[in-house]
Amino acid sequence: MMKQLRRVRTLGRGASGAVVWLASDEASGELLAVKSARAAAAAAQLRREGRVLEGLSSPHIVPCLGARAAAGGEYQLLLEFAPGGSLADEAARSAGGRLDERDIRAYAGDVARGLAYLHARALVHGDVKARNVVIGADGRARLTDFGCARPVESARPIGGTPAFMAPEVARGEEQGPAADVWALGCTVVEMATGRAPWSDMDDLLAAVHRIGYTDAVPEVPAWLSAEAKDFLASCFKRRASARPTAAQLLAHPFLASAAAVRDLPAKQEFPSPKSTLHDAFWDSDTEDEADEMSTGAAERIGALACAASALPDWDSDEGWIDLQGDDRSETVDDAPPATAEASAAAEDYFVWAEPSDAAEFEQFFATAATDVSDLLHLPRIAGVTVSTAAISQASYLPMYLGVHENKIPHPFDDDGIETAESRGACNRNRLRHRFGAGETDRPCR
Repeated sequence: MMKQLRRVRTLGRGASGAVVWLASDEASGELLAVKSARAAAAAAQLRREGRVLEGLSSPHIVPCLGARAAAGGEYQLLLEFAPGGSLADEAARSAGGRLDERDIRAYAGDVARGLAYLHARALVHGDVKARNVVIGADGRARLTDFGCARPVESARPIGGTPAFMAPEVARGEEQGPAADVWALGCTVVEMATGRAPWSDMDDLLAAVHRIGYTDAVPEVPAWLSAEAKDFLASCFKRRASARPTAAQLLAHPFLASAAAVRDLPAKQEFPSPKSTLHDAFWDSDTEDEADEMSTGAAERIGALACAASALPDWDSDEGWIDLQGDDRSETVDDAPPATAEASAAAEDYFVWAEPSDAAEFEQFFATAATDVSDLLHLPRIAGVTVSTAAISQASYLPMYLGVHENKIPHPFDDDGIETAESRGACNRNRLRHRFGAGETDRPCR
């Protein structure tokens, strides 16, 4: 018999279009987290996530209690509610906006155990970060949000949150278990500082380039112990093959001593969720349902022209980028024609817009210089120029900024995968950054 659920409030929205809400079972009063999607592409992704979760059973992974098709074509995953919120919430609640090392050790150990469990089953989480780790009623940390999860040998496009990407992921080469280990190190840094790694950088593409193509590693807080610093040095080996596995990390003194420094009660009590602080355990959003952009497309892109434009929220699902994989089996017939600017540059950035924005963009860029790098405050990467944008009626509604190599832009399918093989040979390291809905309320600083 299908559970009768009463919707309590919206908890968050993901970049894929899924919505997470707190629900109460009307028969038992049990609280659940329900992740739902209506759009076909988002629902398909949610079904994939459900298939991953249904085969997992670990105290360090949020249990999936079921899945179902609901009215109106909506698909729902029913998940165990984690009353402690996310590790990001826990850090924000703590003195100084960060966790102390004792708690960091314990939570990192829980995450490592969850990853070791996944990796033993040839699965990669793909998006480990403090917001994707929640605290259960027993006080243990549990991995959640498996939207980027993939089999180790999967040909699916690489994805994740930029600040937590390993060098090989930033370069678009691979996303294996070692990438989760790097992200675990980033999550430790996040717990210790209250901020995502690389948050001192004010340019997204420059930061991703730094992660992928320099010798840089995330900055380690000076106040951490020698054991913690050694643990992070192991996680932050730039060569994936040099990193220890999650199972091997459990023997590291930083994690091996976690049980001794923090004894968990058999049942840790958390207050019932009565405020945003407690029930926003997924990427929380406000109750305001007004998702429509209040400004036109030209105004939105023009807003990027302010001095020292800040990075989008590194830790937000709205700021994900996808790195092109090898899946190019589909073709389309309506790719836009090449432009002079597209063939002239070694690499070009193209703005993609919803169809209704096309006229505004054409007018905006009609007066733009051929090279608008300074206007858009984009990074100066060797061999890269920013040409006058080519406008296309892309099938995906949000506005994107893409990087292409010697090729014209072309439409994406609903999963953001390039579908024009005949115009192909796009750079596999192409970056796609979302500037669409959800970003307009972030002021340019």
